[in-house]
Amino acid sequence: MVKIDLITGFLGSGKTTFIRKYAQYLMDAGNNIGILENDYGAVNVDMMLLQDLMGENCELEMISGGCDKDCHRRRFKTKLIAMGMCGYDRVIVGFLMWMSSLIFFMRSR
Repeated sequence: MVKIDLITGFLGSGKTTFIRKYAQYLMDAGNNIGILENDYGAVNVDMMLLQDLMGENCELEMISGGCDKDCHRRRFKTKLIAMGMCGYDRVIVGFLMWMSSLIFFMRSR
């Protein structure tokens, strides 16, 4: 079973900085990781800031906005399940904290 780290916080709270340092720590320890960036914006700036981590031990995936919250939730669940089947030691999920996002995420068991 793959371990999933859910990193949440409000805009500007340091999520991307934490993910960069944490991902590098995990890779230095020999872990194979996947990073899933979940964003509602049309352009995912965080994904651009994480590009240099991508390599042999790290894959980056992104889900961006452009649809309603139910569609976004389905995309997120599908991508997370797919990443869980890829053989990663860990999947790190960066999640921009909006109250409605947290509510629909928690309801979507």
